[in-house]
Amino acid sequence: MTSLIDRVMPAWDFREHHRRPLGAAPEVAFAALPRVDLARSPFVAPLFAIRSLPMRGRRDRPALVAGTLANFFGSGFVRLLDDPPRGFVLGSIGEFWRPTGSLHPFEPAAFATHREPGCARLALAFEFVAHEGGCIATTETRICCNDGAAFRRMLAYWILIRPASGLIRREMLRLLDRECAAVSGARPA
Repeated sequence: MTSLIDRVMPAWDFREHHRRPLGAAPEVAFAALPRVDLARSPFVAPLFAIRSLPMRGRRDRPALVAGTLANFFGSGFVRLLDDPPRGFVLGSIGEFWRPTGSLHPFEPAAFATHREPGCARLALAFEFVAHEGGCIATTETRICCNDGAAFRRMLAYWILIRPASGLIRREMLRLLDRECAAVSGARPA
């Protein structure tokens, strides 16, 4: 079965992939995901604060605060593919290595063909597959650079941020497991 993110971005330059078994059905996990509160993580809020340091004092700085995933997904991401309860894919276009991310507005239909020099496209997917009385939750981030200059800048940035990016994705899944358990009254998987 083709993953949802493969349908949106089959080729990429950078990738982050994490999975976690959940004690909840895909329908429950899909519905619970927007309620996941990143502020409940002891790791995410400090990482967002560090990421915001270069933007201190700027009027045009984006709001980068831990909160629910519904709020997080609404800040610079566009829904590219929605397949409930299997999952969804969000996208963003910008210069992610810049302090503000220099995000570019776009229509979902233009994501796959966007080739503005100096930019990169980012796809973020969450997918839920039924498995042994629950599901396997997967999050995957892919980044495709539009040209060599963007690739070089993204490579330097990726080397710096990849450990934190991975930690945030793992925390999203851990907190999702807790949210699903709270809904069902079960213990986290």
